[in-house]
Amino acid sequence: MLFGKLLPREGNFFEMFNQHADRIVEAAHAFSKLVANYNDLELRAKYNQEVDNAERAADRVTHECNKAIHPRNGSSLPAIAL
Repeated sequence: MLFGKLLPREGNFFEMFNQHADRIVEAAHAFSKLVANYNDLELRAKYNQEVDNAERAADRVTHECNKAIHPRNGSSLPAIAL
């Protein structure tokens, strides 16, 4: 299978995709609540923070995925965004 040759030998690549998808869902739910409660300053701040937290968590997953794909810091291959 050609696709299998593109995946890193170490690490659970598909688990990383699932984790990233979970963070996207968290951000989407928080954003929906933010929009629904936009006139309430306290709730708006709360849900804005939840969106930020989910985004940072997704960034960490992307970073781990990039490290698995490009294990050397000096790699000439571009990093990918999930």
